[in-house]
Amino acid sequence: MIILGGVRINAVSVCLVLFSGLCVSGCKTGELSSEEVRMVEHRDAVVSDEHKKTVREAYSKARASMLREVAVQADVLWVLRQFAEDDAELMSFADEAKKKVFNPYYVPGVFPDLPRVNLPEYPDRGIGKFIHYLQAAFGGPEERALSWIQDFISSEESGYILTHQLLSLIWAEQAGLPLSDEMWLRRRELWRRVYIEQCSTNGVDSIDLYVERVALVLRYGRYEEIDRRAVRKWIERIIDLQLDDGSWPLSRTRIRFDGASTVVSSPRSHTTVLAMAVFDSYLHNY
Repeated sequence: MIILGGVRINAVSVCLVLFSGLCVSGCKTGELSSEEVRMVEHRDAVVSDEHKKTVREAYSKARASMLREVAVQADVLWVLRQFAEDDAELMSFADEAKKKVFNPYYVPGVFPDLPRVNLPEYPDRGIGKFIHYLQAAFGGPEERALSWIQDFISSEESGYILTHQLLSLIWAEQAGLPLSDEMWLRRRELWRRVYIEQCSTNGVDSIDLYVERVALVLRYGRYEEIDRRAVRKWIERIIDLQLDDGSWPLSRTRIRFDGASTVVSSPRSHTTVLAMAVFDSYLHNY
């Protein structure tokens, strides 16, 4: 028992009211009676079950929205392959969508039989350099591809540039490029930077970037390194912004790289498939 304003209150009640199951300093589960512990555990289980029901419903709405898409880009199909290979209907959708991709090139799991991108001797400048660096994971010759990837991941970036630094290493691994020990260490560091950036984000200026960060954190991080309370908050925010048709609002974000900047628009299908990946990771691991 503790005393607030002269009123004696059970410590369990304070934990439930103030922190939704998180005890204040000095309140330890080990000090509770077995019945009180059972009550807390039951409440947490009920809350978790209800929350996961909400997440499953959001996933179903997003899935229906994806299946209504007329055409999607190769990166959307790649994300689908990361989590939905057991969903026959989604894979059938992906197979049909592949036929409509404009100017396809080698992408692991999507266009595995197409030739790799032929990288020029030197990358472009400005935003063109960013695009060339992204193509390096799918390009050749191998030595040039690895050199470009190393250059790309070496700078300290934020936002979309940061998430794509991490993605470039994920793609390179899947494409079979021989990553150095330094690159593997940098991959862990880039994941940590994405996680820190997401944890420090209060608002949602770009829902697409927000969801992209969460997707990378959940899929490529270690469970024990991730704050579950933060994850739940992120999930709730993503669901709050879901539209009635199951998609999310169109995102426009300014990116800056190599002294240049441009505004990029993210198709709703891109945000939708990333949100599906987030929900899938959450439902299977949390």
